[in-house]
Amino acid sequence: MNEENRSRLIRSTALYIFVAVILGVLSFATPYTVGDFGVFLPYMPESLGNVSISVILLPILGGVTLFFIGTLLSILFEGRLNQVLVFGFYSGGFMAIIALFMILQPISSPSNYAGYLVFGGFSAFFLYNLLKAISDIRGQPFIRIVSGAALTFILGQIMVQLVNLYMTQPGVPIPDDVLLIRDMINWGFIAASVITLIGIFRDSRNPYLAQIGAIASNTSFILATSLIGTLYFNFLSGRMTQVSPVIQQLSPYVEWTGVVILGALIFTIMRRGMSESIMRPTEIGPWAKHIQDRSTTKGKSLEDFTDIISQFVEKGKKDMLLVKLFMFLNENRASEQEMAIVLREVINYEDQKAPSLAKRGTAEKIEEENKERRVKLLARTVEKINSLGLGGLVNDNPPQEQVQAINVEA
Repeated sequence: MNEENRSRLIRSTALYIFVAVILGVLSFATPYTVGDFGVFLPYMPESLGNVSISVILLPILGGVTLFFIGTLLSILFEGRLNQVLVFGFYSGGFMAIIALFMILQPISSPSNYAGYLVFGGFSAFFLYNLLKAISDIRGQPFIRIVSGAALTFILGQIMVQLVNLYMTQPGVPIPDDVLLIRDMINWGFIAASVITLIGIFRDSRNPYLAQIGAIASNTSFILATSLIGTLYFNFLSGRMTQVSPVIQQLSPYVEWTGVVILGALIFTIMRRGMSESIMRPTEIGPWAKHIQDRSTTKGKSLEDFTDIISQFVEKGKKDMLLVKLFMFLNENRASEQEMAIVLREVINYEDQKAPSLAKRGTAEKIEEENKERRVKLLARTVEKINSLGLGGLVNDNPPQEQVQAINVEA
């Protein structure tokens, strides 16, 4: 651990212990109530005046604890998964302050239950972000799609429960407008979760099916569309008119708006599908265009070989190096077998990837090892070129000396 991270760790730990001790003492070792601190607090119901101050301080302590855990992870570890965990603990700190207060406050039973719902919803969202990161790391998009569909369904059920908590009363018939709102939310989220599963086809070879899958994998768009769809369904079925007759006056505007939106969606899918299926075969592709832009007809060399080597050694960019080597071998009339001998190792070279969750400093160490591997690869490539008797490149742009110089600097 370097000096900066060690200093951050010491400061963060000391600050957390200091704050935790103060909040713990005020919560458990003093008789203070919420009313005693009323001057320093925003508006609170009078019924909370005689409640122990711990109902406010304990949620703050829980939030501070999650902030501290997130800080520890950011100091001690690194990687994609670690970023997701750190973000989750930081955002969870704010959630804990709200949810724990709702759970601990004694004046409203519905709010107690709502606190658990908020906590459950955030936990589902945190798990989704974690699975999404794993999906990206493994290159398995179906994990993200399935977890996104599950998250959509869970959030919908949580919202339905919140409607039941705050818009209905036990023993009292549920008003029609509340039933309409609850059903729209319920069926809208269920439809969105089912449609989202179609996103598994986004990598299909069929261009039209791939476009439909790409649209379906956009969870926020599908959710909004599904909720609007349930709105239209209830409007066309007459249920909204029964709840509020004045809505009938908006009938032509609502209907034509839906027709235009549906037509635009169909047109977008068809246009993208046609672009993929008809226009793609005429494209030369990025690799061919890369070579054309650097052909000998535009000059002996468009890029200085020293810069190309530096880009490869420092950043691992091998495309320009491959183009330069290919052009050189082609100009010197090397056979396909000779080109394969020289270029095979460069083409197959891949940097070692940093782990998604590792101790702090691991990525920097791996990058240094990758630089050493690149330098050795360049040296071996130059030796292969020299063994073929193709010394023009070495004479014009001596890569062996460049490699040795870069090696000395590293």
